[in-house]
Amino acid sequence: MKASPRKTKRGFRVWLERILLLAGAAGIGIWVYSQVGPVVWDDWQGWVLDRQVAGQSADFATYLQQREQEIVHGTAVWFGLARDYPKVAAKTPAEAQPRQQRPPSIGPNGLIGRVSIPRLRLTAIVREGTAEKTLSLAAGHIPGTALPGVNGNVAIAGHRDTLFRGLRGIQKGDVIEFEALNGSFQYHVDSTEIVTPEDVGVLNPGPQPELTLVTCYPFDYIGSAPKRFIVKASQVLLTRQDPKVWQEVSVQNQEVSVQNEEVHKSGPRKMAFSIPVHHSRELTSGISIGIDDVDTLEHSVYGWMWLMPERRTVWLRDRQTHDPLVFYSGSKGAKRELTITSVTVNSVSGYLTMAD
Repeated sequence: MKASPRKTKRGFRVWLERILLLAGAAGIGIWVYSQVGPVVWDDWQGWVLDRQVAGQSADFATYLQQREQEIVHGTAVWFGLARDYPKVAAKTPAEAQPRQQRPPSIGPNGLIGRVSIPRLRLTAIVREGTAEKTLSLAAGHIPGTALPGVNGNVAIAGHRDTLFRGLRGIQKGDVIEFEALNGSFQYHVDSTEIVTPEDVGVLNPGPQPELTLVTCYPFDYIGSAPKRFIVKASQVLLTRQDPKVWQEVSVQNQEVSVQNEEVHKSGPRKMAFSIPVHHSRELTSGISIGIDDVDTLEHSVYGWMWLMPERRTVWLRDRQTHDPLVFYSGSKGAKRELTITSVTVNSVSGYLTMAD
C-alpha cells in the first residue's frame, strides 16, 4: 500500500525542519566558539604567564578551579554574600621566585610574554613565530629579532583585524609594557610609519634597546593588505633583573617622583613617597619600588619591590590601600612595612616604615 502524497510531503517537511534546525544549532555553536574560544585561550595563556613569572606550576585543572572560585566569589559579591564566599587568595609575595637572569630559550610557538598599551586598553599574549597558527590566537615574535632583555630590536607582529586593531589609535609618547618571563620592560612610542612588505629594514637593531610593532595596513582593507603599519618605541624602563642598571633608571625618574622624606626622627621611621604610574624609584638603600598599574575604583595597586642584597622581587598584586605589607630585608633581615595610602590615575602615595 503506497503512502499518500500528503503524508509523503509532510514527512519530507519534518525531515527538512530537523536538518535546518541542526544546521542552525551548528552555526550558532561555531559562532559562539569563534567569539568565546579566543577569549578563553588568551585568558588561559595570560594565567600561565603570571604563574610562571611567580614561579608556580601551571595546569589546566588548577586554572579551571581558580576561575570557578572567582566566578563564585563574583556572584556572591553581586548578591551581597561575599562574607560567605571569601575572595580567592592570591599568592603571597614571599612565595614568588626570582625571575630568570637571562631570556629563556624559546621554541616555535613558545610563550614569550604579554604586551600591553594601557591607553588603548590593548593587551596581547606574545608567542614565538609568525605562522598563522600562532597569529590566529596571539601576537608573534618575529624570529631573528631580539628577545626582551637583550640589546636590540624586539619585533612583534599581529593581525590588524584582531589583537592589533587598536594600533590605529596609537600616538607618539604612548606607553607600551612588555611582561616577559625574565623581567618587565617599558617603552615609549617614538614614531609610526607605513612601509611595503619588502622594507625589512624596520627590523634592524639600533644603538639602543627598542620595540617594533608590525601589522597590516590599511586597517579597513578587505583581503590581503598591501602595506605594513610600523610602530617604533624606545625602551625607557629597564628590566628589574639587573638591579644596578635599574637603580640608575630609578635615579633618573626622581625628577618626576618627588617626596621622599623622613616623617619621624626617632623610633620607627616612615619614609613617605609618591610615585607616578608606570614609573619606579629607590625608596631607600636596598629597597626600590615600581608601579605597573592601578585600579582607582578598587583602590588597588599592581607593581613590585626589588630588595637588596638578597636580590629578591616582592610582587604587589591587587595591593589595597591601608593594607600594610610586612616583609623582611637587609643584611640583618630587619622588619619593614609598606603601606599604600592613596591611589589616583596618575600616581600612588604611601610610606615605608623602617625599624631603627
